[in-house]
Parts: sequence; C-alpha cells; structure tokens
Amino acid sequence: MTPPEPMPGARPPRDLQRQVMQRALWLGAAVLVLAAVLGLGRASAEIEEEVDAAMALAQLMAGLGQAAGQDDEKALAGLRTRLAAADLRHLQLRVTDAQGRELLASAPDAAPSGLAWLPGLRWLWRSDARHAAWSVPRPAGGAWQVELRPSRASEGHEALANLAGTLALLLLCIAALLAAMQRNIAHALRPLDELLAAISGIGRDDLAALHALRTMPVRELEQLAAALRHLALQLQQAQHERRELAQKVLTLQEDERQHLARELHDELGQRLTALRVDAAWLLRRVQADAALAAVVQGMAEHAQAMQQEVRALLERLQPFAGSADEGTDQDTLGRLVLRLQPLATAWQQAGGGALQVDVALQAQDAQGRPCDWPAQAALPRVLAQALFRMSQEALTNVARHAQARSARLALDVQLDGAGRPLRLRWSVSDDGVGLGESTDGAATRGHGLAGMRERAWACGGNLQVEAVAPTGTRVAAEFEWPAVPLAQAA
Repeated sequence: MTPPEPMPGARPPRDLQRQVMQRALWLGAAVLVLAAVLGLGRASAEIEEEVDAAMALAQLMAGLGQAAGQDDEKALAGLRTRLAAADLRHLQLRVTDAQGRELLASAPDAAPSGLAWLPGLRWLWRSDARHAAWSVPRPAGGAWQVELRPSRASEGHEALANLAGTLALLLLCIAALLAAMQRNIAHALRPLDELLAAISGIGRDDLAALHALRTMPVRELEQLAAALRHLALQLQQAQHERRELAQKVLTLQEDERQHLARELHDELGQRLTALRVDAAWLLRRVQADAALAAVVQGMAEHAQAMQQEVRALLERLQPFAGSADEGTDQDTLGRLVLRLQPLATAWQQAGGGALQVDVALQAQDAQGRPCDWPAQAALPRVLAQALFRMSQEALTNVARHAQARSARLALDVQLDGAGRPLRLRWSVSDDGVGLGESTDGAATRGHGLAGMRERAWACGGNLQVEAVAPTGTRVAAEFEWPAVPLAQAA
C-alpha cells in the first residue's frame, strides 16, 4: 500500500527552511531600505551642520580681521556676538591680550557621558596638544593672541550618538527578525496541533481524524501527515481483518455449541427418555411394594428433572435454532427480543424471585421523540447472537456476583428521518455492590467482561463499564446501523 497523494487542487507544501528564510530575506531587505533612508537623512543633516560650522568659522575669522582697526571694547563686543551665534563644531576658540589675560573663549567642553567611562571609550576625551595660534595687532599697541584647538569632547559626543543610533537600529532589526521568524515558525507549525489531535485518536480507535487530515502547508509536516494517513489505512485494514477473524471465531463457537446441542439432544435426550419409560414400566410392576415404588418414582422424577435441565441447556446453547431465517445471516429485532425475554425470566425464576429482571425497549425518531419499536427491522445474525450472549453473560454476573435486587436489560434504537434504524444501544444495569475494582482490571480478569468486550468490538461497538450512583454497575455498548456484516467462514 502506497502513501496517499495530496488532495487535488491543494496548494503544494513548501520546505520549512525555505519558507522561513524567504520571509527573513524580505524582512532583511525591508530593514536595509529603512537603514538607507535613515542614513541618507542623517547624512543630509550632518552636511548641513558641517556647512554651517564652516560658515560660522569664516565669519568669526572675518570678525577677527575687522577687530584690528577697532578699539578693544567694540572689537570684543562684535566678537562675542559672532561667537554666541556660531557653532564652531569640534573647535575651541580662545583670545588673550598681551599680558595673557583671557578676553574671549568658547564654551567649555561638555562633561563626558556615562558611556565615556567605559574602558574602551575613555580615549575619546583625552587631551590634544595640537592647536593653531596667531596675533592680531591692536591700534593702541600690543597684540591679541588668538588660539584654535580641536574639541575632542564634541567629536566624542557625536561619535557616541552615531554609535547609539546604529546600535538601536541594529537591535530593532534583530528584534524584528526574531519576531518575524517566531511568527513564521508558529504559523508553519500551527497544523502540528491537528496532527497531534489525530495521533491521540489512535488510542481511542478513532481513525476519522487521520483520514480527514488536510494537506499541510509545510513539506515536512505534509510528509508526516502522509505517513499518518498511510498508517490510518493500514490500521483500518488491520482492524477490518481482525473483526472478520473475530466474527469467524464467534461463528465457529456458535456452530460448535449447536453441534454440541445436537449431540446432547440425540444421545442424552434419547437415553433419558428411555430411562423414564423403563422407570414407568418398573413402577407398574412394583405397585405392591410401597417402599420400592417410592424409590422407582424418585428415579422417574430425577430422570424428568435431568431431561428438563437438558432442554434448558439446549436452549442456552442454541437460542437461534428453529427460527424462520435459520441458516441465513439475517435476523430481526423482534425475534431478538423474543429470545431475551425468556432469558430474563429464567434468571428471575432461578433466584426464587429475589432478583427482579426487566427488559426495556425504547425507540426514538430523528427528533428524539419516542416512537413504535421497529420489530421487523433486519438485524445481522452475528450481532443478534452477540447481543444475546452479552446479555446472557451480563445477567449471569449480576445473579452470581452483584448481590442485586433488580436488573434492567435495555435496548434503545434511534431511527432516521425515514424511520430506518441508525444505531442501537444495549445496556444491562443493576443496583448491586459494584465491581469493587477498576473497570479495566475487571475487563481483563477472567473471561466475562473480556469476552463481552471482544464480542462488542467484533460487531463494531465498544463496551463501556461504569458505576451507577449510589451503587451498582452499568455495562453498555453502542452499534452503528447497519452493523458489521457477518464474515463468511473460510
């Protein structure tokens, strides 16, 4: 048997690795485009800042050139105005007089940020001895000393700002990539829940979920689903063959019982009849002797009781003998009920009336309303035999072990819209002491419940054993209609 092909018209599955990597590639491309846009915007802003700083430096130099022909107060006022409006960007300006006193200076460097104290970043704020200096002569004599030094702190702050922006963008990209991969994998593996639910149904003998598995969107999961579909077909075939075998075994058991019943009837029945005839003849001969006549009369009564017990045994061994459809694989619900009624009566009489056994028949239409019992509904012979034997075994357990006062044998039939049977539910409940152990243990200990479970399974049902409040036990099984047909013996 080859694995089933994917459903026609279904979208072919893709490899999980290719699916995840393809979506990750699209995300990476989007991140690159975003980084390029942000980088171009940042580059444009930095160009503007550099041009502004260059123009500010040029204007400041022009102001220093004009200060040579102005008095000190006017020259310093003009330079202060220009310096306040200028952003020298990474440069420090300092002006001193001939005695070394500071006349004008740029704002001091900003204090190092927290990141600057990291061992690898302290070099950003180290001092730099390089500088440019020149003199500006004054009209009243003497000269100003002008000095320009590089501002490493300003460069450090800008470098750290760029590094922080790059790291933030990188972290954002990593987080987006991980989120996208997590979503892609979760979306790709979402059908795994469906596969797990289908696998869990195997333990309950429910293969419908395996057969109904859709085509998976991921190739790896589709391979697993195809293997599960193949397994479902094999399990279904194995169950079908096992049910056929179980039905053959049950049929052979019934045939053996009928053969044994015929042997008992032909051999033991005739001899008991002859024994009763001889006892009757002997009783007529010994009428004069009262003691001897009493013994012979007792012998005749024992022979009659044995003959009645043999008849009852024959009825239990071949309950379906003498029916109109004997020799076929069909029976009816009405004839099944006719066989169950004497069975219930026999157990009630066997206990001297201590056990009350009722047979309850119920039928419901498609809307759940009570309706007439479908006595003429056809019933497979193997199911009829299984229901009779299960009832026989269940009532035997109740009478022998349950210590119950009442028992109820129920048959509940559900009909479809056309009045045809859809399913049959069989149950036997009592008000006894219960099993006293787990139902699984009771079903495997001995041959009672285990045999009933095997008969129910062979006919397509599952036997259920449950406790009944406040005390008691219910044994039930449900069968679909039509039931599993009788397997022909090989």
